[in-house]
Order: sequence, then structure tokens, then C-alpha cells
Amino acid sequence: MSKNHSSKDISIIIVNYNVKEYLANLLQSINKAKRELDLEIIVIDNASSDGSIEYLKPRYPNVHFIENEYNAGFGKANNQGIKIVKGKYTLLINPDTLISEDTLTVMFNHMEVHSQTGAAGCKMLNPDGSFAPESRRSIPTPFTSLWKVLGLNKIFSSSRTFNNYYLGWMDENEAGQVPVLSGAFMFFRTRLLKELTGFDERFFMYGEDIDLCYRVGKTGYVIDYVPVTSIIHYKGESTKKENLDYVITFNKAMYLFFEKHYSYAYTFFIRIFVLMGIIIRGITSYISTLFKRTQDVIVDLGIINLILGVLFMFRYEMSFGNIFSEYKLGYLFVHALVCVLFISLSKYYDLYGKNKDSIASVIKTVIITFAGVALITFFLRDFAFSRLVLFTGLFLSIASLALIRFISKNQIHSNRLHLGKIKPIRLMLVGVDDKTVDLIRKIRSKVAWNYEIVGIIAQNDQDWVDEIEKVSIVGKVKHIADLARFQKVDQLIFSAGSISNKEILNMMSQLQNQRVVCKVAPDSLDYIIGKSNIEYLTDIPVVDVELPYGTAWNQFLKRNLDFWLSLIIVVLGAPFYFVAKIVKLFQGKSKSKIWYLVSKNKKECINLYLPFEENSWLNRYLLITHICRGRLSFVGAPLVAERKNIPVYYKPGLTGLRQINEKRVFREEEKEKYEMYYVQNYSIAMDLHVLFNTIFGKGVSVPISGKA
Repeated sequence: MSKNHSSKDISIIIVNYNVKEYLANLLQSINKAKRELDLEIIVIDNASSDGSIEYLKPRYPNVHFIENEYNAGFGKANNQGIKIVKGKYTLLINPDTLISEDTLTVMFNHMEVHSQTGAAGCKMLNPDGSFAPESRRSIPTPFTSLWKVLGLNKIFSSSRTFNNYYLGWMDENEAGQVPVLSGAFMFFRTRLLKELTGFDERFFMYGEDIDLCYRVGKTGYVIDYVPVTSIIHYKGESTKKENLDYVITFNKAMYLFFEKHYSYAYTFFIRIFVLMGIIIRGITSYISTLFKRTQDVIVDLGIINLILGVLFMFRYEMSFGNIFSEYKLGYLFVHALVCVLFISLSKYYDLYGKNKDSIASVIKTVIITFAGVALITFFLRDFAFSRLVLFTGLFLSIASLALIRFISKNQIHSNRLHLGKIKPIRLMLVGVDDKTVDLIRKIRSKVAWNYEIVGIIAQNDQDWVDEIEKVSIVGKVKHIADLARFQKVDQLIFSAGSISNKEILNMMSQLQNQRVVCKVAPDSLDYIIGKSNIEYLTDIPVVDVELPYGTAWNQFLKRNLDFWLSLIIVVLGAPFYFVAKIVKLFQGKSKSKIWYLVSKNKKECINLYLPFEENSWLNRYLLITHICRGRLSFVGAPLVAERKNIPVYYKPGLTGLRQINEKRVFREEEKEKYEMYYVQNYSIAMDLHVLFNTIFGKGVSVPISGKA
């Protein structure tokens, strides 16, 4: 490659802020795309708190790291790198991107051929494979922005006037000159970039790319859009946009750009009009974001208060016509008290953060809320009310809010692999290499993931085998769209070590019209990268001082669930049992003693009809009678007579976390991980999850057998 007074072909500048996994993925893709190019890679870390430097430095010794002591912002941090770059060309790229193997070569050759091109960008794809419209944009004039805000760009999608903000009238694969590139990927002539002194540092995070491109146009150079190559942009991962700081920063940047480049061309009245428009847009944007962030708590409080309101009406025989006159001040006080306690406790349990879908957390929050209301109103006699209303409201609220979270967890195309789903996520792996076995084993070892590996898609040139680790190879990558549709796949995991990034991007483009979540497993197999989350494949060792399964409170809840549920079943099923028993007597069939393990060196016996499966419902009824007596549990250890290794003792059960996952794991150590996970992370919600999966899902209850 030609150096032309530069010591490097391309300098790559990346500004990082708390996205170390995405950045590691990008650096890996850059290494694949290097080919014969002489690269210089500079990473400016804006005081990340996620251990980015400690994580990345040992893995990428050829990268030049600049460590800032504070968050200097996007523009200023990039300028730190621009001042020291030595490449003929400079690529400014976001850390939450993934480039193709040909990206650097295509961009380098394009700039070499087109001497009037000052900067160039490529085609960007969203994580679902769809085209990212911000790949190329126009200069946001007041009217161009107005048409976008009013939604006219969507109505008149082919109009150059109304759909000019993202140049929507252009085909995504149409190359040509454009006014603005996305700051996520900007390929510059270094000499021009230095002459322009990089970004205007008055823009902290937004608008600096527009300003820089606008100044490029003033120099006589052109900006090209080169869709021959493409990248993935996991947009939003390096900055979180659901907060007031984002709204203020973004809208200040928009007005700064207008004031810098356009204010001289408009009257004072128009400038005030634009300023008011930006302020109004900022306010409406923040209100919309705030509503999205609070809508869950609004819904929950609305349900609880509606339940209480209806109960008050029925308990005190109020009429709908006179509801406002008959509804007493004391009832309103109770509603307010419920709201205050529930909101306070939801913050404590992080009910709308990491525990958003936690059934256990919402049950605790509701119970303590109603207990607090009962306690406070007991001392404030003027606001006392019927305990029947409180008791009924507690159970109806628990049932309603738990049901909402149960439904949320079981959304078909949920992005997460967490427990709590009745229907497991249908997972398919793409790519076969020497690490495929390790990848399958690591996925299987993630006990908290509720999934089903439905198959593997191999490369076209892959030597054909029927299966790997008991997972069938179902086809080749050239048929990926048809295979994903036929197998009803929810998620695809691409093995970056076996398939090129270019092929991954091409396949994602083919899948953009299917509701399939695409993720990438880097060569290291440390984690899987998705649109909005990182899922670790490696285990973090934890030392438990006291296992949750063994605490008195959890044992109390577990025993109560076992007792009352089994008692109901025993009472309701008694007539059917006695009829079946009489039939067995006439048939001359009697029970047999079956031994099962209750601890490492202790066995007990139980009387059942054999063979087990031919009398499965009758035998399960008999087992439930033993649950009522406390000898067994609904959810627990496998019912086996012999066992070589017991990771930790817990009561045998009719079903269990290990049992419902028997069909997807094959190694004994993998199965034992489910048992360890159960006792280390036990909650009553986990028992409910296992029971639901056994009854409604594809879970299996392992009958009593000789060996585990």
C-alpha cells in the first residue's frame, strides 16, 4: 500500500465509554479486516467505570490507549486522537459497531481513486439486519427538520422535499455524494481532518458529525456514500438516551448548529421561532421518554387502586351513580398510602430496573405495601377500613401483577434467555469450527437461560456430519432464511470464528423481514453480543455464606406451597383414586415397594403401581399424598434409588429444575449445575416456574428409577 508521506495507511480512532465487550468485538473485526493495510489503532477511554482498560490492554497490546480522567465527550476525545494520528486516512468509528472483512480495503481504495473525496461513509445495518437510515443524511435545515417532526417524511417517502432528512428518496444501495455522514463511521483524508482541526468541541456528544461534514463541504471536497461494504451498528449502546441529560444535550447541540451556521440568514423572529421549536421538541421528547419509563409503575398502581376501589364499592354498597359523593376521604387516603409505599418499595427492590420481570420481587413489594397500610391505618382509627378489603385486595393484586410479569416473560420474541418462560427460546447456531463443541457446552452450562438448541447451520464448504454434541446439523448457510422460518427460530447465534463478518452481515440482511434476534459469539467465547445486552458465557465464581434454599423463611414458604396445593389435589382427587384402587383390586394388581434416595446415605420406600408410566396418573396422586405428609416436595431432587454424586442435599420432588431440562443436557456435570443453581438461587417464584413448565411447557417429570 502507498504511504504518501504518511507512516501508516489508516489510523483508526475509537472513543470508548463503558462498552468494553462491544469494543473488543470491534477490535477483533478490525484485525480480520486488516489484510495488507498498515494500521494504527487509537482508543480514547472517557473514564469508563466498567474496567475497560484493564480488560482490553492485555488482549490488544498493539492498540494505543489514551486514558482520560473524566468524560471529555465525543468530539474532544476524538480530537485527542486526531492530533497524533499518522495515517494517510483516518477512520472515526463508534465502539458499538462491527465491520466487514472488506470494509477497510474498500474505503481505502475508494479514497485512492477519488481524489476530490474528503470523507466517505458506508452502509450501516441495525442489529436485526435492516438498513440504518442515518448512514447518510442531509444538513438539518429548519424546514427539513420540521417535516421530519411532523411525520411528513413517512407520508411522502419518495419526496426530495419532505423526506430529505435521511435522504429517504435514495435507495439504500445507491452510491453517490451526500451532505452528512453518521459519526458512527467516518472515513477521512487525514490532512483535511487536521486542517479542519477535527470536531468543534462545543458539541459534547451530538451534532458534531453534522457540523464537521458541513465544514468539509465548504472546503470544496465532497462526501461519498459507499454502500459496497457494510457494518453493524448496535446504536444506543455507548450512550443511553432515556434521560434528561440526553434530551438537553441533544437539543442544545441542534440549536448550537443552527446558531453557528444559519442564524445570519434568518430574521430575529425566525430565530426565536426555531429556538421555541427546539425547546418544545425537547420538552415533548422528555415527556414521552418519561412516560415510557414510568408507564409500568403507572399500570401497576392503576391495577392495585382499581382493585381497591371496586372492593370498597362492593363492601360498602356504593352505587355507580353516586360514586363521587359516597367515596369517603378515608378511602382516598388509603389509595395515596398504597401509592407512596409501593413506589418506595419498588425502588428498594429495583422493580422497574434489573428486577422488572421478577415475580418474586413484585410479590414482596405488594405484601409489604399492604402490611404497611394495615399497620398505619390500625393506629389512625379515622382512616381504618375493612380488613376483608385489605386481605382480598392483597391476593387480587398479587395475582394480577404476577400474571402481568408472567406474560411479559413469555413474549415469544423476547430478547432475553432468562428463566420464567414456559416456552423456551428456540435457538440455532450458525457456523461450525473446532470451537463449536465448546460453544454448545457453554450455552448448556448457563442454567439461567431458558432455551432449546434446535440445530446448527454449517458453512457451504463444511464437511458434512449428522450432529455435534447431540445437536443436529439442519442445513447450510445459503438456506438460512428458509431454515430459520421452517424451524420457527427465535434467535440465531453466529460463530464469529467460523463465519466472516461479511457473511454474517449478508445473512442478517436476508433475515431482516423475519422476527429473528441475531447475536454474535466472538472467537473468545466469553460472551454473546446482542442488540441491547451482553450475555456472559463464562461463570463468575460466587461464595455463598448461606444457601437461599436452606433459610427458614424460604423453607416456610416452600412447605406452605407444598401442603396447601397438595391438600387441595388430594381432597379433589380422592373419589377418583378410590375408584381406580377398586379397579386395580379386581384386576389383581397391587402396589410395589420402591426405594428412593433422601440423602447421600439414606433411603426411604414408597408404594406405587408398576410399571410407572402405565399407571402414571394414579402414581402421581400417590406421590402427592406424600408431598402433603412432608416426605416429598412438588419441586426438588430427582427421585432415584442410587446416585454416584449429590452436589448438595435437598428434598426429593415430583419434578425439578434438573428434571425439566433433562432433554437438553447430556453430561452429568451439566445436569448437576441445574441442581446447584436451584439451591443457590432458590425462591418460591422458581418453584412456580418449574411447576408451570412441567404442566404447560415441555418439561418432564422423571419417574422413580434405579440410577441417576
